[in-house]
Amino acid sequence: MENLLQRRGYDRFLRPNFGREPVHVNLSLTVASIDLISEVNMDYTITIFLRQYWQDGRMSFEGTNLTTLSLDGRLAENLWLPDTFISNSKESFLHKVTVDNRLIQLYPNGTILYGIRITTKAECYMDLKKYPMDSQNCSLEFESYGYRTDDIIFHWKAGNSSVHGLDTLKLQQFIVGGYYAHDGLLRDHESGVYSRIKLSFILHRQAFYFIFQTYIPSILLVVLSWVSFWINPEAVPARVALGITTVLTMTTLMSGAQAQMPKISYIKAIDVYLVMCFLFTFFALVEYAAVNFVSSKMALKRKKQENKDVEKLECDCEECNTSQQGISLKRLSSTRCRLDRGTSFQNNLVSSTSFCSASTSFDRNCSAKTFQVDIDETSPLNGPRGESNATSPSNETKPSNSREILEASDDYVTSSEENRPTRIQRCLSRGLSYRMPRLKDAIIIDQYARFGFPFTFAALNIVYFTYYSY
Repeated sequence: MENLLQRRGYDRFLRPNFGREPVHVNLSLTVASIDLISEVNMDYTITIFLRQYWQDGRMSFEGTNLTTLSLDGRLAENLWLPDTFISNSKESFLHKVTVDNRLIQLYPNGTILYGIRITTKAECYMDLKKYPMDSQNCSLEFESYGYRTDDIIFHWKAGNSSVHGLDTLKLQQFIVGGYYAHDGLLRDHESGVYSRIKLSFILHRQAFYFIFQTYIPSILLVVLSWVSFWINPEAVPARVALGITTVLTMTTLMSGAQAQMPKISYIKAIDVYLVMCFLFTFFALVEYAAVNFVSSKMALKRKKQENKDVEKLECDCEECNTSQQGISLKRLSSTRCRLDRGTSFQNNLVSSTSFCSASTSFDRNCSAKTFQVDIDETSPLNGPRGESNATSPSNETKPSNSREILEASDDYVTSSEENRPTRIQRCLSRGLSYRMPRLKDAIIIDQYARFGFPFTFAALNIVYFTYYSY
């Protein structure tokens, strides 16, 4: 072969048809594998068998009985070869095990087939707005490095039929969709215009991995945060611990998902879902804070109201004169009754559970618990200046004071026979009824949350998957 080339004056540094029409180089390829698709670096690794066809009249051997000559790949060093390179490649290499993986075939009309095996890492710009339910359009571009369109023009050998192996290619996270062989493209550089061809193919991502690794755990965490709606609001440690645990776990899940993604400036679909789940767990914790706040505030409000009610509970006996003693009773405090005159009643006490006389006109807020007792100056129990004439051991040993607490048994206070049971019972039923602070007004927040949170979450999931699946 070397002697043949020398006799014909073959110069491997000059292209075929030098100084005349350009050389038309036809390409075809077979995809062996797509090994790695990286969203972080936005590239993919592909191994191909690239075949280039061109015609060189200096190599024709028509008129012989030979049809095709298969030559050693090492003879490629003695032939002119197109300077084809992959323009969107980051790094590439030729396989050399066990020998250089390349072939040369000669046809009688001077057509040369040059095939090589290449592994390249090619860039692929990815739009991750719908990640992980996205589809990416990647390409593989071939171009002449030094020959302009005046010297070399690239074509696909048979259009889309020039590409083999993509239909049967199996990937872990992707399904190869359609592909298209672009022909007749040009690339304008500073040094001139160069011919270019491109193979583009669609990769549809399979979301099952992310469903089991991200979506289902996120959904379960959100549902777990709803358990607190059925826990007693008074169980503060249980509800707070559950809420904080779900929030922190959701934060860890978000961090793990973001670590596998590039630092991009726009929001991805998985970010939307994780943020939505995080907000649901966060608002579940805030919901208990609202329940606890409302419950505490309403309990305090009711306590203040009860204190006001106690102060207003009066057994206003305007002229509650006993038939025997002429004693007027008025409410003084919640525990004692006392004399409201300058002279004492010599420690005669009226029980705090005594009843007002029936001659008293009871107010709606009347209370029979406590009274202020006024001693009528004309009462038989008082002296000329209101001093008590009642005899008791305390009168002999203890001096009288102007104001003393009076606590006596029920028989010190008498009442008339008219309507006493009815009015007293009415007074007690109105004034002595005490209400404990109710939690149901705060628990109603939990009741609404039990249905509102799941319904809202389900509706947002329907909207989310409907929007990002198409």
